[in-house]
Amino acid sequence: MTITLVLGGARSGKSACAERILGDAPAVYVATARPRPGDADWAARIAAHRRRRPTDWVTMETTDIARAIRDADRPVLVDCLTLWLSALLDDAGAWTTSPDTARIEAEVDAGLDQLATALTAASVPVVLVSNEVGSGVVPATLSGALFRDHLGRVNQRVAEVSDRVLLCVAGRALDLPRPERSGEVSSLAWSGVKEAPEKPPGGDDTSPRSDPDPAPDLEAPGGDDTARRSDPEAVEPPDEQARRRTRLLVDGLAKPPGSFGRLEELAVWLAGVQGGCPPRAPERPAVAVFAGDHGIARESSAYPPVVTAAMVATVAAGRAGVNALASANGATVEVVDIAVDCDTMGLAGVPTSVARHKVRRSSGRIDIEDALSPDEAERAYDAGCAVADESIDEGADLLIAGDLGIGNTTPASALVAAVTGLPAGRVTGRGSGIDDVTMAHKTAAVAAAVDRYHLRLDAYPVPATGRPAAMLLLRTLGGADLAAMAGFLARAARRGVPVLLDGLVVTAAGLAAELAEQGSREWWRAGHRSTEPGHGAALSHLGLDPLLDLDLRLGEGTGAVAALPLVRSAAAMTTGMAALTDLDLPAPGTDGGAGQAGAADGAP
Repeated sequence: MTITLVLGGARSGKSACAERILGDAPAVYVATARPRPGDADWAARIAAHRRRRPTDWVTMETTDIARAIRDADRPVLVDCLTLWLSALLDDAGAWTTSPDTARIEAEVDAGLDQLATALTAASVPVVLVSNEVGSGVVPATLSGALFRDHLGRVNQRVAEVSDRVLLCVAGRALDLPRPERSGEVSSLAWSGVKEAPEKPPGGDDTSPRSDPDPAPDLEAPGGDDTARRSDPEAVEPPDEQARRRTRLLVDGLAKPPGSFGRLEELAVWLAGVQGGCPPRAPERPAVAVFAGDHGIARESSAYPPVVTAAMVATVAAGRAGVNALASANGATVEVVDIAVDCDTMGLAGVPTSVARHKVRRSSGRIDIEDALSPDEAERAYDAGCAVADESIDEGADLLIAGDLGIGNTTPASALVAAVTGLPAGRVTGRGSGIDDVTMAHKTAAVAAAVDRYHLRLDAYPVPATGRPAAMLLLRTLGGADLAAMAGFLARAARRGVPVLLDGLVVTAAGLAAELAEQGSREWWRAGHRSTEPGHGAALSHLGLDPLLDLDLRLGEGTGAVAALPLVRSAAAMTTGMAALTDLDLPAPGTDGGAGQAGAADGAP
């Protein structure tokens, strides 16, 4: 749900602005002011606020904002954080001539932690009002300086977990940019409250984008998220606000800090790519297995190319390794003939749709010739984009690319060597289990292919990044299957759908995808690390750590599918656990109050 912070000076109109955001919908008004007996002016201001609010609003007079937000079943307006902080400082004895600043800071931090946790888990829209500070003269008193400093900290902390921050001046509210835009205030969506749409028709706030290149809606709450990068070639990054909110949510769970290890980082990533907190477990993961043969296979593989066609039929029949794992993990599997060296439409049991995106049969022998023509490379890349679009349009919310093809680790190793600058001997492995003689031929073929690529770069200079650079790389060293996988991975990122990478071949295609469309890798996680040495080099170049390390080397997407339970577990952690603030813990220093200081494993 949307969290909005409204800042402004005294008499700036910030409270009225906050009320307009919620419109006429029934709401809970949390009044944090404590009574001031005998103060007629204070009483008059409270009465004016009450008259302005709709009659069906419920008013709560409390400083326990976190509880009010947790218990709410309708939108919440908190007015204001300034008086809430004042109450905290009152209770902490901050106004004495010699305040205990360390203790006061600790108590304010504790209150902020509870508030931030409640906001990240909020199930209803929340609007918070606070005074912006620091625009006037330096406070003349110690207590004034203390209050100013703490209120500045409060505002910044709440802004971190807010979807929108508005600054109200002279009755006008402007969005504070994140990072480049400002715009007029608009209202929230909840129970019929008017709002400019902030999600695609038919989707929720964590749905994949249905338009691969959406135009930014500058009037919608959070609309600046669609314009975070001015470069039209750059891929929009995952939602940083959702990441921050989930990080706070995870840190506030009933467990020792960091005790879920990398599952915590996985949950934060999942929230960012879904654009919502808490993250949800993928419901419709889809695997696309790209099949293609390679002209270099005779020099570098233990198996003949006819095996590729046989395996296409096996995947289509649902009997391959990837089918078995996908069935156990609720994923669909599709095999796509991009460059198999036969007519797969003539194979028994293989539907004609398998070859609907076919570019050619096999590929050139990369140690002596290009794998593809320029046109073939473009067509293969676009075919991969089309496969991703088809899956996403059918409802897939997580994508996995699988590879299938005899000899495909040779061009994959060449791609890794060319992009990382590592020598062929460092990135070339035994693939399907070749002997020492074939291994020597394979390494020499990779080295020769990379040398050809560098000569081609000298003859046809292209920009260091961008689609032309990726196309030159793929047509020289790759193959139609690798080019299609690159398009598939890049389009998933462009559409805002997360990806689990598989082994060497898919990750090598990922290097080309990141080259073509910068920022794609932020939408990916590595399902596993294979035994191929080039895979580790490619993962390091992309800055990805594998979720599993099980010595897998089958391909087909199996390693990524095997990691799906970890993704689901990361999401379950954020939704199925109690918050630390929900526990009935004794205060530190009391009997039985060891707290978490000594907790390393087990329950807090």
